Amino acid sequence: MDLKVLYLLHRIIALGSKHRSLLSFLTVLAGFISVDILCTRLFTLSRQTLEQIWQVYPNFLETLDIGFAPEVWLSLIALTLGTLVIAISVAAQTIPKIAELYMRDWVSLTYIWFLMIGGSHALLIKYYQDTASIRPASLMLNLYIFLPGSIIIAFPYIFYVLKSIQPITVIRKIVDTHIANIHKLQRSSVNRLLHNNAYREECQRRLLESLNQLGNLLEYLTFKEPKAQAIQNISLMIQTYITTKPNINPKFFRVGHTVCSDISFKTLIDQFEDLERSKTFYEQKCFRLLGNIYVHLLDDSEFDLASLCASEMSNIGLKAIELKDDQLLEVIIVRFNTMFRFALKHGVKHNEARNLYNLAFHYRAFIENLVTHHRLHHSWQSFYYLRLYGNEAYGYGRNSSAMYFIVDVVAAEMKKILVLVHQQQWSEEIQKQLLGEMLLVDRPPEIETDNSNQAHLNSGVRTLQICLALFYLKEQKYDFVDCIIADILDDIAVLGDKAFRQRIEKTCDRLRASQPKFWEDTDRGNANLYYTPNQDQIKPFLMLLDKRLAELGK
Repeated sequence: MDLKVLYLLHRIIALGSKHRSLLSFLTVLAGFISVDILCTRLFTLSRQTLEQIWQVYPNFLETLDIGFAPEVWLSLIALTLGTLVIAISVAAQTIPKIAELYMRDWVSLTYIWFLMIGGSHALLIKYYQDTASIRPASLMLNLYIFLPGSIIIAFPYIFYVLKSIQPITVIRKIVDTHIANIHKLQRSSVNRLLHNNAYREECQRRLLESLNQLGNLLEYLTFKEPKAQAIQNISLMIQTYITTKPNINPKFFRVGHTVCSDISFKTLIDQFEDLERSKTFYEQKCFRLLGNIYVHLLDDSEFDLASLCASEMSNIGLKAIELKDDQLLEVIIVRFNTMFRFALKHGVKHNEARNLYNLAFHYRAFIENLVTHHRLHHSWQSFYYLRLYGNEAYGYGRNSSAMYFIVDVVAAEMKKILVLVHQQQWSEEIQKQLLGEMLLVDRPPEIETDNSNQAHLNSGVRTLQICLALFYLKEQKYDFVDCIIADILDDIAVLGDKAFRQRIEKTCDRLRASQPKFWEDTDRGNANLYYTPNQDQIKPFLMLLDKRLAELGK
């Protein structure tokens, strides 16, 4: 089919969708007229049978009174419209643009027009009741079929409206429409139409508008359940999109007026070419939306929902890894880093570690997915950034004591990643490079110790590094153990020989006494951050440490 003809058909369909109210009115009116004519024909064909009935009830038609019907229809219309107006008015206080959704709801449009036309039908019958032009079939159809049917449907429809104004239902409707639009992009006819610039802009506009609507909706919601549903659905939409992306016409990813004018891209004028080249304008839009949501949740102290944002980001990352989408992985790493920056600023300002504690867990889960799928470059890159934010948290610890705990958390997550890397049998050279990053967690070059009496030693990080050394001892990776011991020995210059030995003995005693479970609960359960299952390696570790000390003459 010619592209112009195809586009013309699309415009006709789009025109009908745009003027749904008029289309539904014409459809219901045509249905009313058709049913009326059909009943009249059936009435004529069944005249012989009906005449037998008239003999039993000779005055049946004359006794039919249609006078009350218009009033009943009017009452029904008032009840339905009144309920609809009140419900939508109340819902509009917390759900923006909900009226627009109902202006496009086929069920509501069809039922309201049915009531209007049914009432008009009753008025016409009443007007012509005493004339010869009245058709008995029309009278019986309105009085015994349409009117009772409308009364029966009225209350289920009111319940339908009340259910539809719930935030969860509104979110589901927006998301279902959005995902349907994404799947539509795979169709062969749509792929051909995407060569048309106007159609491409329209497709982009539909997707961006529904994302903006979902973002606006989240700002008004107060309950956690619909917020959580919205966050999960944004993740679902991204995953659906990147799954279908290979089947979409490359013309769709061109950055035109619709993308440039979107509120999320107003400050990205210099990056439009990169967006078009990387084909990631949609993903960037969704991630910016998630980022804005994350910031609002941090400000509102919604710790669990903020953690959900990071969790969904990790899930999106896993999908991108499975699809081998390197461009998207780069974007996800940047977004994770941005979330870390947001959480770090919030944590320092409020001396609050909870959001960073949860975010570090999800960042580590993302890196572990990279490791298990052997994505060397992205794994090393993310591992480096995680260490970098651990260093920043250490620097902020002087002003915000909660940040020192985050340094421990980052070290614990890096330790788990290093264990996984070893289990995945990566090369020893790479493992040593990653280990070197972990050993820099609490010792950033830009941070200096002004007071020699105040040690730069972070005992929590040292404890976790010793835990890692015990793991390497069990695996007989003595080179890695030597690297850790060499780093630990640097603390002698700050603590002195005696204090250093006391600190090491205290740390080892702590590891011997540690249990897998902590006696309090956190957002991540009650697993003990400092527990090691390799307690039997403590004695060999101390022997190696003493040997190194002896070599140094200590």
